[in-house]
Amino acid sequence: MTEALAMPPNYRVGPWTIDEVAVMPEDGMRHELVEGKLVTSPVPPPPHQNAGHRLIRILEAAAPIEFEGSPETNIRIGPDMFIPDVMVARSASLCEPGSLYVYPKDVILVGETLSPGNSKYERVWKSQRYAEGGIPFYMEIELPTMPRVTVYELRGTEYVRIADARAGEILKLSEPFEVSFDPSDLVGPRR
Repeated sequence: MTEALAMPPNYRVGPWTIDEVAVMPEDGMRHELVEGKLVTSPVPPPPHQNAGHRLIRILEAAAPIEFEGSPETNIRIGPDMFIPDVMVARSASLCEPGSLYVYPKDVILVGETLSPGNSKYERVWKSQRYAEGGIPFYMEIELPTMPRVTVYELRGTEYVRIADARAGEILKLSEPFEVSFDPSDLVGPRR
């Protein structure tokens, strides 16, 4: 005899719409939408989240006043919805009452913290969709033993690496705004 697989009462295969995913109740999981499929992953561990929050503070301090940083904010790209770890977008788009997501036209930079289980999804699929959405800058943050930050600029339809630094080095950018920091500032106890 085979056992039936038990599914929660609200489970369904799909396809899902962006509006359905955007209003899902908070359940401790991240819900993204890719080609009508619901992609669910656990909320990242504290070091991952802490690095993102620190990076947002660094970027926000350097950004022009009309931009601000935001962690884990829904971004709609066509029929898909992603949740980057780090986003710098027009303040007005982040403060719009009742908004469930922001659009790429309002976003100047997104960043993803790579983890062993998500690096291909982040590096390949999500970065490609960010490029298709026209987001000018993309950042990859690697944490495990020696923090590293790599920055890409959109040129045509692809991202091209423009800066890279490991812990102990200074990452310097002149675009999308002037900012410099050591990737080691993203990890460990505050100094």
